[in-house]
Amino acid sequence: MRLMDPDAWKVEQAPAIVEGVDLLKNHRVHSDLGTLDCGGRVAAHVVMGNTSYFITTNTHYVPRLPEVDPKQILIRRDMRFGPDDPVLWPRLYSEKFCHLPAIPKAPTHPQDHLAVMWWNPTPDDFVCPASGMTLTRGLGRIRGARFSKFSVRTHALIKEYEQYVKSLPTGTKPPLLLPQLVQRLQLSLERLRMPSTYVRMVVGVTTVQREYLELTGLLRYMTKYRPRLDLIDPADTTQPDDCVGCFTDDPRIAQILWKVCLPCWLIRPLKAFADECILKMVVPFAATDFLEMNPAAGFAPVLATDRLDDRLSLLHRCTENTPWYRNPFEGHVASTAAAGGSGVGLAGGQSARTHSSRGASSSVSLRGRGSPYAAARTESKARKEKGPGPKLARDKFLPFDRPEMPTTISLWASALAAVDRNRPPSCGADLPQLYVMPEPALLASPDDPARRRMLYHHHTLLQDALMFRLGYGDGDEPHALLTTQQWRDIVQGKITKQGKAGSRAQARSASLEELLRPAFSACSMDDLTGFPVSPDAVPPLDVNRTKELLWELAEINFRYEFLALDARASGLNRPDECCTCFASPRLIGMEFNESQRGFAARETDELLPHLLCMAGFMRDWSVPCERPKEIDNAKGRTQWSADSIHGLENAVTKYYTASFYELFGRAAVVPMRLHSSHTFSSAV
Repeated sequence: MRLMDPDAWKVEQAPAIVEGVDLLKNHRVHSDLGTLDCGGRVAAHVVMGNTSYFITTNTHYVPRLPEVDPKQILIRRDMRFGPDDPVLWPRLYSEKFCHLPAIPKAPTHPQDHLAVMWWNPTPDDFVCPASGMTLTRGLGRIRGARFSKFSVRTHALIKEYEQYVKSLPTGTKPPLLLPQLVQRLQLSLERLRMPSTYVRMVVGVTTVQREYLELTGLLRYMTKYRPRLDLIDPADTTQPDDCVGCFTDDPRIAQILWKVCLPCWLIRPLKAFADECILKMVVPFAATDFLEMNPAAGFAPVLATDRLDDRLSLLHRCTENTPWYRNPFEGHVASTAAAGGSGVGLAGGQSARTHSSRGASSSVSLRGRGSPYAAARTESKARKEKGPGPKLARDKFLPFDRPEMPTTISLWASALAAVDRNRPPSCGADLPQLYVMPEPALLASPDDPARRRMLYHHHTLLQDALMFRLGYGDGDEPHALLTTQQWRDIVQGKITKQGKAGSRAQARSASLEELLRPAFSACSMDDLTGFPVSPDAVPPLDVNRTKELLWELAEINFRYEFLALDARASGLNRPDECCTCFASPRLIGMEFNESQRGFAARETDELLPHLLCMAGFMRDWSVPCERPKEIDNAKGRTQWSADSIHGLENAVTKYYTASFYELFGRAAVVPMRLHSSHTFSSAV
C-alpha cells in the first residue's frame, strides 16, 4: 500500500483538449470558482462503460472510481479489503453512510500522529514467547510498543466520543452506528493482547485501523461537518480538509460537500461540458497503483451484490473481529431424559424471551433444556473407619487453602458455602462437570508440593494454546467444554495417546488429543517431545506468579460462567452488555491489577457500580430460587451507605451462587483477590 509514500499524491498534467472539447476554455473567464464547478481547481477525463466523462474537484488531484468485483468482496494479501474499503479509497456517495467522506486521508509524513492507522505490520512486529515458557510455536503477540500506540490513540478517540455524547441535549441519543463502532473498536483492540498466529495478528491490526478510522470519520461528521451544513459553524471553502472524500454525479451532493469543505469528485458526461471553470487538467490516480490487489491465500471470497449500501454494510460484518464472547456452553446440551433430571425450567412455567444484542433475533427456550455441563456430584463420603482410606472428595462449595492460592472474596465464599444442596438442582443431578478452563483448586489440590509444581508448570506451557483454542477454533462451532478429569489429564501432561491398548486410559488420552489437536496444530505444536516435563526439569515454585496464574483461571471461569448464567436465566443474548460488569470489558487477557478492582474492590464506592450492573441483569432472571428484595430495590436508588452496599453485595452473591447451582448443577467458580501487598508481574 503506497498511500503513505511522500510522493503518493503528486499529479501529472494531462492534455486540455479531449475528443475535441477544450476543458480549459473558461479558466480565464471566471475569477471565482463556484460550487457547481466543484472547486474546479483540477479536472480529469475518464472513460467508463465506453462513455467519456469529466471529473471536477475542490482538491488538487483526481482518483479513479475503484474497480471492484460486483459479486464478491475479497480480503487482500495485506489483510485489508483493497478498493472496496472506503477508509482506503473514496467511493460513491451513500446517503446511508454519509460520514464516509469525513474519514481522515492517509498522511504522507511517517511522524503524523495518525500514521499508525495505515501502518503495515511485518514479522518483526510479531513477538513470540520466550523459549521454555510455552510449547507453542508460531504463536505470539503484537510488539508492545506498537500496541501502546494503538491503545493511546484508541482511548483518546473513545474519550472524545464520550465528551460528544455528554454534549448532546438531554434526551438526544447519538447515531446508532457510533456506539456500535466504539464497541467494535474496544473489542478489536483487546483481541490484539491475546496470543495468535502472525496472520491473525495482522488481521487484528487492520481491523483496529479500519474501525478507528471510520469512527473518527463519523465523529468528525457529527461534531464538525454537520454543524457546518446547518450554518452553526461556517467553513472556509477555499481549501477542503484532508479527508478521503467521495465521488458523486449529483450536483446537490457536490454543493453540500463543497460547502462543508470535504473533498468531492463530481462526475459528468463530457458532452455536458459548457461553462464550468477548470484551472488544470491532471491524470487520474488508479487504486491499483496504491493498494494491494492480490487476494490473500486461505480466505474465501465474501459473496456480495453490486448495490453500494449492501456492500458497505457487508464490509462492516467482514471486519468485525470475533470477540472473546463465544459462548462455549452452547452446543453442550445434555439430554435431561437420559440424565434423569427434570430440565432447567423457569419459575412459574414462563417461556424465555428472545432478544439479541447484535440486532439479529435469537430464540432461546429453557423449558426442557438440559444442563450444558456439570450437575453437582454426590457429597463427599465419610470415612467408615479410622486409619488410611480413600481420600475425601474436595467440597467445591468451600474455599480451598494453599499458600499459593489467592483469597476468595469473603461474601462470595460465604454465598457459595450457603447454597442449599439438600435437594437436587433443577437441572438434574449426576451430570459430568464441565469447565471453560481448569478451576484453580484443581491445580492446587495435590498434597505433594512437587506434584503441584508440575501441574502449574504444565499449565503455563500450554496456557497460550488453550486460550487460543478458546478464542479461535474452526468454523463457527462453539468450543467444547472439558470435564474435570480432562483438565486433570491436561495439566498432568496426558495430551497424547498413551496407555495400554484397549485401556480406558488410552481411550481417554486419545479423545483428549483429538479435541486439542486443531488448536495445537494451529500453534505449530506438532512435536510435543519432552512433554510431560520430567520432574527434575520443573522450575521451583514462584508463589507470586502462581497466585496470578490461579487468579487468572478463576477470573476467566467466573466471567464466562456469568455470561452463560445470564443467557440461561434471562433468555437474552447480551454478552457485550454483561461484560460491562467487570473491571474491564474482556473475558481473557486481564491485567493482574484487576484482581483488586471490580468485584474485588475494597472501597465500597468503587464496588457499587459493579454490583448495580450485575443486579440490573439479575432483575431479568427467572430461576427456581427467590430473588432477594435488595436486588429489586436497587433500581433507581441514589443514596447508598456502606451498610446498604454491603447488603446489596450479600444479596447479589447469594442469588448468583444459588442460581448457578439450580441451572448448572455445580458450584460456580467465584472471583478471587490478590492481596494488596502482592507484587504484580508484567500484564498478561
